[in-house]
Amino acid sequence: MADELLSQEEINLLLKGLGKEEEKKRVVEEEKVKPLDLNLFEHISAGRVPGLELIFEKWISGLRRGLTSLVVTIPSIFKESVNIVKFGDLVTKLPMPCAIGLFNIEPLRGVCLLIIEPKLVYIMVSSVFGGSAKPSKVEDRDFTRIEIKLIQKLLNVCYQELEIAWGTVMNVKISPVGMETNPALLTVARSKEKFLLLKLLVVIEGSEGYIYLAIPDGAITPYKDMLKGSPEVRSKGLDDAIFRSFQKVPIKLEVLLGEAYISLRRLMELKEGDTITLDKPLREPLEIRVEGLPKLSAFLGQLASKKALKIQGYLKKED
Repeated sequence: MADELLSQEEINLLLKGLGKEEEKKRVVEEEKVKPLDLNLFEHISAGRVPGLELIFEKWISGLRRGLTSLVVTIPSIFKESVNIVKFGDLVTKLPMPCAIGLFNIEPLRGVCLLIIEPKLVYIMVSSVFGGSAKPSKVEDRDFTRIEIKLIQKLLNVCYQELEIAWGTVMNVKISPVGMETNPALLTVARSKEKFLLLKLLVVIEGSEGYIYLAIPDGAITPYKDMLKGSPEVRSKGLDDAIFRSFQKVPIKLEVLLGEAYISLRRLMELKEGDTITLDKPLREPLEIRVEGLPKLSAFLGQLASKKALKIQGYLKKED
């Protein structure tokens, strides 16, 4: 009937039903929230790895000179960014075809990539053969033999200048591995492997294209501490001052004459004049400890009225 009231049991069931609907709505809203990918914010700044910044600046300067052997005019080259990217993200964004040089920087581990945007290849081909530096609108076609030859020359110039630039910080040898034009065929790293990516803008007669240098982040990690120190700031005078400061630091030197094991009763019975026999023969070299660590061996002797030691040599690691 219309005028009948709901019982308390029916009211409780309705309230439970409303609670479930609100709970379902919360779950749906929570599912829409995606986790934050911290890799999007990864960035290598100039202040964090000054050694790398020095290498990149030297390389850019060398490229300006080196590319004049390929094009008539002097190109302008600008560093746009230095970022950490995943290999999979890098490859999927490359156009087809794309000039990709594969090479090693010994002693760094892993294969590095030197990527030349196809637009820049077309600009350089046009400039080399006396045309305007405007890029050709050619898509989804393989590079011609002439373009491949020019790409190889450009890669060689990049490799030579990069090896010279690295030489300002550490000795390396750049060894070309090969060249690829189809980014989908690159299998030099796993999709989630991180690469340090340098992006350069190259401007030739008003037209522009990009060159990318990709180095495995894991290859740089063992040398990161060295690259964080600027080689131009260090001087021989500073090194000498640091060395002199260390020479004044006092250290604790101990000589182990020998060891002996006695009982507690024997120790309590000791009196003046008693002798404790050590386990070291007189003619056997003694162990010298520096700050508690075994470092040297020496023979016990006497100089004037004082005991002395004659150093025999350094102790081996197994000792």
